[in-house]
Amino acid sequence: MSGKRAKGEGSVHRLPSGSWQSQVMDGYTDKGKRHIVSFTAPTRAEALARLREYLLNKQEVTEQETPEIPLFAEYAQRWYEAYRSQVEESTYANYRYTLKLLNGAFGKLPLNDIKVAQVNQFVNGLAAKGYSASQISKCRSMLIQILDVAEADDLVVKNYARRAFRTTKQLSKENKTHAKDAFSVEETERLLIGLPDNLLGNSIRLMLVSGLRLQELLALTPRDIAEDGSWVRVNKAVKMVDGIPKLGDPKSYTSRRVVPIAPKYHHIALWLRENGGQAFLWCAPRQESLLYSTGTVRRKYYRLLEKYPDVRRLSPHCCRHTYVTLLQRQGVPMETIARLTGHTDIKTTGNYLHISGDTLASAVTALEQLI
Repeated sequence: MSGKRAKGEGSVHRLPSGSWQSQVMDGYTDKGKRHIVSFTAPTRAEALARLREYLLNKQEVTEQETPEIPLFAEYAQRWYEAYRSQVEESTYANYRYTLKLLNGAFGKLPLNDIKVAQVNQFVNGLAAKGYSASQISKCRSMLIQILDVAEADDLVVKNYARRAFRTTKQLSKENKTHAKDAFSVEETERLLIGLPDNLLGNSIRLMLVSGLRLQELLALTPRDIAEDGSWVRVNKAVKMVDGIPKLGDPKSYTSRRVVPIAPKYHHIALWLRENGGQAFLWCAPRQESLLYSTGTVRRKYYRLLEKYPDVRRLSPHCCRHTYVTLLQRQGVPMETIARLTGHTDIKTTGNYLHISGDTLASAVTALEQLI
């Protein structure tokens, strides 16, 4: 006489000796075979009792071992605090805004409730509200990092944020803005000729003919410009930390560079060297040691561009893209352009470290032939 019980509850049968045996499968062995646990007793009731006792003990141990799943907001905050030592102060401060967006969508959910559908819904919601593809990408990237750690901590079975790539890739294509656009040759000529001969006007000119980032420009001192205006040295950058501008390192180690200026544009760099502030070219009025915030200069930049209706309202960073585009147009190799702009891709960096200073200096004269 024997009997099967419900799935997971095992079975019981009578042995030829007359004793009773209960059995249950408890996972698999290291060799991939089923691990069967057996109990033998004189009576059927005793065999079943021993089996039930085993299953109850196993359930209690499993419940004790299973960690309590925290809410996303709680776990994300712990991740955020632990991440402080891994990034610069300015980057850490900027992460706060991205984390706020994530908490708004997932903060009250247990970590293991975040699935592909929720992530895609969040991404689509950001797009509908007008957030840039760059900000959406930052949100997805941070969410992946947080859930990767949660997966390592055995709090989630899978990191489902990694499966939401299709939607975010589509949004990147659909939501293309002018963030990576470049001024045309005609627009560039208009700006180089028509901008006022002052700090802002010549700063914009310098970004167009040197490829400097705005953060790098705001950290320049007169000593960072050659006496004859033939080069500009980049070794610092302004970083915003909780809305306060602070002096820090450039974006990457390859961003430390000396950028040759084409002879035709030496006067731009010279004007800034001779007429900018002494501590920094851009410094707060009457307080030479205070840096300008990037936001303040961006607002000045956009107000100035409004005076040129035949020039598109592109961002300051587009001056950098314009520099790259114009050099490409003149046939300057990308390896050389990468060196001039302080390319951040380490794999690419190895390909252009051998380029000499003379090669870099001659490359920028291509701008003179075009404009």
